[in-house]
Amino acid sequence: MKIDDNSTLASAGPYIHTHAADGLCLSAEAALLRRDVVEALYKTGGGHYGGCLSVMDILLVLYRRFLRVIPSQPRHAQRDRLILSKGHAGLALYALLRRFCFFEAPLSGYASFESILEGHPDMTRVPGIDFSSGSLGQGLSVGIGMGLALRATDQSVWVVLGDGECQEGQVWEAAMLAAACDLDNIHAIVDCNRFQEWGWAPTVDEAHPTPVTQMAAKWKAFGWHVTECDGHNLLALEHACNSARSHRGQPSVVLAHTRKGMGVPMIEQEPWRFHCETVTADEHASIMESLA
Repeated sequence: MKIDDNSTLASAGPYIHTHAADGLCLSAEAALLRRDVVEALYKTGGGHYGGCLSVMDILLVLYRRFLRVIPSQPRHAQRDRLILSKGHAGLALYALLRRFCFFEAPLSGYASFESILEGHPDMTRVPGIDFSSGSLGQGLSVGIGMGLALRATDQSVWVVLGDGECQEGQVWEAAMLAAACDLDNIHAIVDCNRFQEWGWAPTVDEAHPTPVTQMAAKWKAFGWHVTECDGHNLLALEHACNSARSHRGQPSVVLAHTRKGMGVPMIEQEPWRFHCETVTADEHASIMESLA
């Protein structure tokens, strides 16, 4: 539908977060979304179980509590922006956007040639996607461009990164620029699930190294306001995001400490295996039972 850029976002319709969540509390809605993701991955032959499940609570809190976006007008000029920089978790974002009626394409078509739902988000095909992502490390740079363009407005830009992704030098170049420009309308959230596909020994004990050590200290050194929280405690996430949004004078980052494969013990216990994987029929049944 054509957007009238002269209309206000408020007059275009209610934001997602003003709707009731179908009578569900956020935790129940998160469980339903995780089931949607797992069902789609099984039907399409596998994919990024761990990262999709770890980031789901973060995305849900953003859409239900903070983002000013309207499904009927996904390109409205006055909307807030969200970039899923860790684009390999795109199915988690698709599940939310479909639930919120941005599109009707079935999740079962994920990553197939005939579907709009490609392996990584494509802004030219999927309503509600603000930037095509997947080449890790680029999302924050794009977010800074958006933040600079919108700095005279009250709009916010949210960028969701992975902790493994934060090994990319471009992330820190972008972080330095955002601080130098005093961009307080850009907010990063790092999905700190402590695992990545390559480079770390497969162990879950406390001695396991994180992809980026001293994460909070590094962001502070680059001039960012830092908040840390349990990335699966929905209330804590909401408080942390509110702290980021309300802070003035510098960009803000939320370090959300998560578990890869959250909600599914089988995946939580072997996160390195389920970074991008297929499962058997019995394993799928077990996973769905965990999310019941």
